[in-house]
Amino acid sequence: TQNATIVFLELPVGVGFSSQESGTEKWDFMHVSIDASLTIMKWLDTFQLRLSGNKIYLVGENWSGTVLPRTVELLYEVKQPVEGMIFFNAEIDSMQTHRYKAKYDFMWGYQLYNRELRETLEQNCVDDIVSPSCKFVHETIKRITQKVNLFDLSDQCKTSEEFLTDYKFVKCKDYNLLSNYFNSANVKFELGKDPTQTFDICHEEIHILYQQKSARVHLLNVLKFGVPALFINGNMDAEYPLTEVFRWIKSLKMSPNNEWRQYFFNDKLAGHTVSYQPNLILASVRGAGGNPYTKKGALIKFLLQNFIDGKTPDSQPIKKEEPVTPTDPKQDL
Repeated sequence: TQNATIVFLELPVGVGFSSQESGTEKWDFMHVSIDASLTIMKWLDTFQLRLSGNKIYLVGENWSGTVLPRTVELLYEVKQPVEGMIFFNAEIDSMQTHRYKAKYDFMWGYQLYNRELRETLEQNCVDDIVSPSCKFVHETIKRITQKVNLFDLSDQCKTSEEFLTDYKFVKCKDYNLLSNYFNSANVKFELGKDPTQTFDICHEEIHILYQQKSARVHLLNVLKFGVPALFINGNMDAEYPLTEVFRWIKSLKMSPNNEWRQYFFNDKLAGHTVSYQPNLILASVRGAGGNPYTKKGALIKFLLQNFIDGKTPDSQPIKKEEPVTPTDPKQDL
């Protein structure tokens, strides 16, 4: 906070303590993007920061990958520039067929299911995930990995009770962790919240709506606007794995500027990185899961500082592409 103002948005409306007066939350990614852009503009206007020359970076994780690119598009429509976007283990293309294929490829690399299931998957689930045999594979893998923390294969899940005693958050399938923390009386008091107000980490309906969306066209547009994007992925995350990132990057037909190469932090191997035209940088974080900043805080700070300074994770100058004509959002890549 000595170098920047950090503003947190609880989106979609209805998540966390967020609410709106009308009570009619819209959870599809287009309405969430509109909410985000309007909120950002209102905040900038309130503090007289619009077009002030201050650099604005938008940061998000997981499902925000379907929201941030469209949000930047909307900001550019009202002439509000954005200096860059930063994503942590983000989902850009959440169409079910694509996501499960990449997820199961990653899980197979860690031998989380057997060869028989792998062969059935390759034979029956190439383009169709709803066939009976493919459903069988999906349900079987789900069952045998139900006790595995797929968000971080190097960590075990903590129960809600354990979390409330040591306050160390490890993201896993027990979604009550965060809700229990923010709904505790002392935390509500410190935050100045109404004791009767309930913190809700998510809604099942939100996931259903997001799982049918792709932000690929919107992302490509903002990259073409000249807005660079840094994607940071923990290499132990099986829910939003690197295999999925490479899949949607390939679908955008983006040309790599260099090879997948090592980068170092404090003279130790920290991960791998590659950059693409136009304006996209991907960095893996070695030994981290879906929330890499919880384990690798100093490394994440190093990556962010390099990005802000116009450098790649291995400290090479970012080759920033000139803005070009954007793609029609109605086109389907």
